[in-house]
Amino acid sequence: MAAANKLSVGVIGCANIAKKNCVAASTPFASCSITAVSSRSDDKAREFVNEVFSGIEQRPTHIFSGSDAYNKLLESKESCDAVYIPLPTKLHEAYVGTALRNKKHVLLEKPVAVSAQSYRDMLSIASQEGKFLMDGTMYVHQTRTKHIVKAIPNANRIHFNFTFEGDEDFFKNNVRVKKEGDFMGCIGDLAWYCVRMGLLIFSDLNADVLRQGLVKEVQVVNCELNDDGVPIDADCMVYFSDKRVLSIHCSFKHPLNQTVHIFGTGSEYTATISDVILPRKGEHLEISLSKQHLIGYDQICCQEGKILQASNTHVQEVCMWHNFAKWAQKIDEESSQAAADVENEKWWGGSSDEVKAANDIASYSLHTQIVLDGLMESIQKGGVRIQL
Repeated sequence: MAAANKLSVGVIGCANIAKKNCVAASTPFASCSITAVSSRSDDKAREFVNEVFSGIEQRPTHIFSGSDAYNKLLESKESCDAVYIPLPTKLHEAYVGTALRNKKHVLLEKPVAVSAQSYRDMLSIASQEGKFLMDGTMYVHQTRTKHIVKAIPNANRIHFNFTFEGDEDFFKNNVRVKKEGDFMGCIGDLAWYCVRMGLLIFSDLNADVLRQGLVKEVQVVNCELNDDGVPIDADCMVYFSDKRVLSIHCSFKHPLNQTVHIFGTGSEYTATISDVILPRKGEHLEISLSKQHLIGYDQICCQEGKILQASNTHVQEVCMWHNFAKWAQKIDEESSQAAADVENEKWWGGSSDEVKAANDIASYSLHTQIVLDGLMESIQKGGVRIQL
């Protein structure tokens, strides 16, 4: 750990998404410090540092550039204790393995891997090396998420829209529509968040329920591919145990919409969250509960409802870094003293709540990837149901 118990972090690549996450990691509550940056272009690395760390007191002291910049950072012993990897999905396994074997914790952008088996392999290395591997799904660390999960008793239907409208440059140049980059397209980029929320709600935040086989089947009922064969618009169904269903619309072709509706048999209300992935600013975040009934011989609909609020003291990206640093530190302290149980998805040994949380979030990442694998298989097979 770096000075003042902050986790020192190196950044592999200067992707756009890394900008907001570097700013978030540099806030005091995050308990992190960005100490190293790498890019194949020296100019890009220095432009990144000058832009992102303008006004931030502590700037990266190590800048690596050139064709081997990533490996130089990963192999450097003095530059950092952890790395953040926002690279295209197809590059994840190689660089995650190198980072872990060089005794660095890893925060990895989603989708985490080209397949669930690839992610299992990464987690096995993390277990062997006693280092933490966590995905960068930010909203799971926000206080409101626990309230969303508990908002509707006996929830059995979730409908999730996550869309944005890409422009001409996006469809021509963005890595998310490139077969050699993030080949899962809108499934990997957008449906990832929707699936993760479904897993959280239908497991009731209990990772042991998740591990027992919560998801039964998946299907993509409608899909548009670009010329590269990458999904850019899709309607997906995820079938859970006890006849519970998550339906998803994810698209790069429609205006920004990030709304989830949660329904439950016997529940008085329906929950709606319209900023679930990228929340609005403010001291509090909201969950809208509503109910309807008919009057006047069933001709007129009346609606009433209430608003639940959750604290937004720290934005979700800051909370993500805070948890990453806290859990990584506990793994450093405990994993060498207690046995892991990889077969049962306990990659790091230890008895603390922090190590349990680290194992649980790794399970949620893995099972999200398993669902995505099934959705991609459904697309490849013409939209059939895939058993998991």
